[in-house]
Amino acid sequence: MPKLLINGLAVEVNDGTTVLDAAEKIGLEIPTLCHAKECEPETSCMLCVVKNNKTGQLIPACSAKVAEGMEIDTECDEVQSARQDILNLLLSEHVGDCEAPCTRVCPAHLDIPLMLREIEQGNDEAAAWIARRDLALPISLGYVCPAPCEKGCRRKEMDAPLKIKNAHRQAAESFQSLKADFPNLGKKVAIIGAGPAGLSSVWKLCQLGYDCTLYDEAPLAGGDLRKHADLPAEVLDAEIEWLERAGITFKLGNPLLLQEIAGGYDGVVFASKEKPVTLFGDAFYAQEHVLTVKAIGNGKEAALQLDESLSGEPVPTIGKRFDSKVGRLRQSEVRELEKNCVAGESAGKSAPQLEAARCLHCDCRKPVTCKLRKYAEQYGADQKAFPADERGHIQLIGHNESVVFEPGKCIKCGLCIKITKQAGEELGLTFQGRGFNTTLAVPFDETLASALKKSAQACVEICPTGALAFRSE
Repeated sequence: MPKLLINGLAVEVNDGTTVLDAAEKIGLEIPTLCHAKECEPETSCMLCVVKNNKTGQLIPACSAKVAEGMEIDTECDEVQSARQDILNLLLSEHVGDCEAPCTRVCPAHLDIPLMLREIEQGNDEAAAWIARRDLALPISLGYVCPAPCEKGCRRKEMDAPLKIKNAHRQAAESFQSLKADFPNLGKKVAIIGAGPAGLSSVWKLCQLGYDCTLYDEAPLAGGDLRKHADLPAEVLDAEIEWLERAGITFKLGNPLLLQEIAGGYDGVVFASKEKPVTLFGDAFYAQEHVLTVKAIGNGKEAALQLDESLSGEPVPTIGKRFDSKVGRLRQSEVRELEKNCVAGESAGKSAPQLEAARCLHCDCRKPVTCKLRKYAEQYGADQKAFPADERGHIQLIGHNESVVFEPGKCIKCGLCIKITKQAGEELGLTFQGRGFNTTLAVPFDETLASALKKSAQACVEICPTGALAFRSE
């Protein structure tokens, strides 16, 4: 049984063990994109590269077998730089947005495509929860928000943008009896200021499992929202009552004794228009803003900063995450994305469903599980490091079937080809073409559904990007 060192840690493994498996044995994760335990190593992506200090060579951990006396380094600068270059090269031909433009420009980062999918499929309660979860005051915002998301909507390049503001307002109005159930972290936090930023901050912290108390000298919560002529007071009151039912404690109408507040809580968020001259303890600041939706976003960000400080764990947010961007679309690509729409399937659909069905769904269907995005973020990848002469085209295959294939997001790892073969698919998937023209395809130009009769679920799950995904998920 060969013995080796990995990052200075001794490990003994069986003959024939790969460096990747040896590292896993001692709890070290080496990144991979083209590797799966149920498949033979392909070494097509090379992201798993490590350095053998004995020889000075960079080797692929997924296929390289251990040898007696090896000294492996998985974290040195040379390895980090190589992985970054590999990711930059993969991203140079990647055609896809991690986030839809509507979500990207929404100051509160509402997951608009997901909410619209739920509305489209008649899952009204789920849509209401997404609006409530992300916006804190989704009904009130439906009255006062200038809807920057609609200015970013790509549907306007065809006819008119989706009525997103109406969508989250109507969704939340339909289910005002939603019940909230969150974990209990056993930690107490205080939020000072009950305007939109304060309400958003306390709501996000409540979702995260903190025992939350909101303070304000004013007798009513809402701040400057109460001065908005377009917002009925009873609408705002009902949303604040919902937050109170969710478990938030409101202490309003009394002078603030800041030192007493600071001494009784694990963390504090100040939510006001002016940043305090001095902050005390583990305190963060959420700025109120003339745009309510911007104040909502500021409140969420401050809550996540406080959570990161108290938990010691980094909190990924849309503003911080790696975000592949396609940029301006060609008219042919807008028409290609129109294949995502199901506007023609109108029988028995409500007006909100028909409006939601107009969405082009230009977002990624796997924004959370995409490993390419995860590692691009981890290694500080730059999509523009190796600019292509011309960006590839957006293309959808299987848009009217259960699984959709987007060639522009495929990294040609070959995992799905192996899975279809293992599953005994009659057709399965294959590579066609050579060199830069190599593409994933179904043999004989058959449909994607005919290639994935047995292995659709497995292929979607093993795909390391959003190239293969279920149409409606």
